[in-house]
Amino acid sequence: MSKRITPLLLFIIFAFWGCEDQSDNSIPATEPIITFKKDIENNKSAIKQTKDGGYIIAGGKSGSAWLLKIDKNGEEVWQNTYSLGDFGYTRAVIQTSDGGYLYASWEGIVKADSNGVEEWKNESQEIGAYPYYEDVIEHSNGYYYAVGGPGGGQAQFVKFSSSGAVLTRKWFGSNCEDDIFRSITESNDEMLVVVGEKSHGNQSYDCAFNFMYYKDFWILKLKKNGGLIWEKTYGGPYMEKADDVVALEDGGYAMVGDMCSHNYNISTCVSVAKVLYMRVDEDGNLTEEKTFSGLKFLERMPYFSITTTARGGIAWTAEHKVHGTWIYKWGPNEDTVNVYSDGIGGFEINRTVDEGFIIGTWGGIIIKTDSELNYDENIY
Repeated sequence: MSKRITPLLLFIIFAFWGCEDQSDNSIPATEPIITFKKDIENNKSAIKQTKDGGYIIAGGKSGSAWLLKIDKNGEEVWQNTYSLGDFGYTRAVIQTSDGGYLYASWEGIVKADSNGVEEWKNESQEIGAYPYYEDVIEHSNGYYYAVGGPGGGQAQFVKFSSSGAVLTRKWFGSNCEDDIFRSITESNDEMLVVVGEKSHGNQSYDCAFNFMYYKDFWILKLKKNGGLIWEKTYGGPYMEKADDVVALEDGGYAMVGDMCSHNYNISTCVSVAKVLYMRVDEDGNLTEEKTFSGLKFLERMPYFSITTTARGGIAWTAEHKVHGTWIYKWGPNEDTVNVYSDGIGGFEINRTVDEGFIIGTWGGIIIKTDSELNYDENIY
């Protein structure tokens, strides 16, 4: 009897194991990549992804600073305004390590909690009518750093405490020369890298000289107290301006801005202005340079942004002179993709956790794409 039962038992055991293996090897369903295009009816839309997968958007509304929190699908969670003013434009909104938000503009800086309720505000300045902040970050040391200008023609660097007190304020560049810091990032060794535009001018010129058309890409590495480690400028005799910077995972930094070889005829910038991309190593030495024709030229307006892709490439956004919002992606492990969309020019681009991108535009259009810049074209 046992000889007849043993094969039956073996059959049952093997059948059971087969079921177990089939269950264990099943592939779980992956969550689909969410894409959308949304009109938030607000110009100059700075945007960052938040820890919950949604997004925080900053701009100006009804004469006040404005924050809008949306979820991962683009639906509103909350919005709030702050008596800071909406003069000018800024890319400067971040989520802070405590779950709140920090928004910096030309008029000052506001800290809000996770529900958008104001915690503190700092509108102090030393030179000029406004603090004129262009960008802000939270460093891994817990302090906030903002950059901007011009203060009597100089760029400024400010270090804030977590409660909003100014701990350090330093000025860079020369008086009367319209030098401006546009963007700041934490360096790969936990220092700071700042980029902007440095005028060619010298003190023999009167302050009324129009330096804005005679500038170079300007990149500096600073200590956490604002002390200078190194400083570089790149460009020719005419105009090259850096507007945004990103630290690269394999070392060095990538910058994007604009250039115009106007040959002293400023009106030609309308037709000859280009997007200018540069990459430098950890010591600020130039390692790569590219230009892209088709840029819409606008005086004084920072409207470029740059980020990295999940595969080590680069993506940037600007405004095309014919097609509006311009998004471009390339890299050694990337397909080159060139996309145009609504929105009157790109204002900010950031990589998202699903390897896609979130883009804010000058015209109030928010675009969420996948890794190849595809997105749902139906605006809502």
